[in-house]
Amino acid sequence: MRQPPYPNLVRFSQVAYPVTVNDVNRIRKRRENGGLATGIIRVYSGGIYPEVSCVNARILALVLSAGLVAGLAACGNDDDDNRDDEATPTQASGETRTSGDLTPQEIVERFSGSVVHIAATYPEGTGGGSGIVWEDSRHIVTNAHVVLGAGSIKVIDPKDGRAIAARVVALSPCDDVALLEVERGNFEPAPIGDSEQLEPGEEVVALGYPATYTDQGSSKLVVTRGIVSKAHDSFDGKSDLIQTDAAINPGNSGGPLVNLRGEVIGINTLTFLGKQSQNYAIAINEAKFVADKLAKGTNITYIGARIQENYRGLAQELGISLAYTDGLLITGIDTGSAADVAGLGYSDLIYYVDNVSVDSVGAFCDVLRSRKPGDTLRIDITRTYRDGSSEDLYAEVEVK
Repeated sequence: MRQPPYPNLVRFSQVAYPVTVNDVNRIRKRRENGGLATGIIRVYSGGIYPEVSCVNARILALVLSAGLVAGLAACGNDDDDNRDDEATPTQASGETRTSGDLTPQEIVERFSGSVVHIAATYPEGTGGGSGIVWEDSRHIVTNAHVVLGAGSIKVIDPKDGRAIAARVVALSPCDDVALLEVERGNFEPAPIGDSEQLEPGEEVVALGYPATYTDQGSSKLVVTRGIVSKAHDSFDGKSDLIQTDAAINPGNSGGPLVNLRGEVIGINTLTFLGKQSQNYAIAINEAKFVADKLAKGTNITYIGARIQENYRGLAQELGISLAYTDGLLITGIDTGSAADVAGLGYSDLIYYVDNVSVDSVGAFCDVLRSRKPGDTLRIDITRTYRDGSSEDLYAEVEVK
């Protein structure tokens, strides 16, 4: 944790900031109300792979709004839902398989050269997720939270296990989409479907690489199967999600959700712990719309910080000291980013952005999306020091 001085941060007591007593008290009032409730746990299924408990799996690490460094939750789904590629396929109740449908095994074979493992190195550790070969042999689409803040990124060739260096072309944390480019590669572009044609009850499979897969040696795709529960859902600031009961496990983040015609109709992104059958993928039509913008090389909704929703017990899980159990917790800062220049730091708690209360990552994204590049955000935070004391500050952060 960085210690004073913070030349670009402003204390609430400074006359340069026209603050009233209510500006300070509104934060304290929220704390008195008990902070965030515990219960259903949201998990983004890729990112750093530390040893963590189920409690730590509530992490929603977002790049000051959405880049998600995952909280890893191998413990959240019942055994019945964690069916892998060696399990016997079963039809969804009431569904009739047509003659042109593929089996899960056939889908794995078809995508063996089109889904890659992504190994990333972050300041906090190593991790990664999965990615989809996109339109040509050198571009990969994955979740933003898989690569956000990574110092180095490697794409593993599924054919021979070679680790190939990759770079981020651009990313959109709030959409949780990133576009990568590899230095060299001979991958096979994945067949892309049309998510507008999805109907509830349609059978799907989720593909990806296990969280334990490193850039050493080789591995095989893991597949889980299920149905589309809801075709066009919205949640946490995202407007076009596919809800499915196909289990999305650690390492699946950024991998494809595939229909039985062998077409990508979504990108796996998150799951809920504590509640069955709520797993989500970004609809492929929405992902393609974002990826086409990212191909121009410009980030979307990016300021360079990773955040998660704070909750009781999180500080102990992360091995840090926090004065309060609410707010949005900053879990990482990209060196040289707008957030870094503004003076924001690891373990700061965010409460307001431009005077708007942000008690969820989705709320933060809503504010960020309403701003354009070059705008300045005022971010109100509380900083906890090693001696247990805390201070209310605010930073002015430029939107990139």
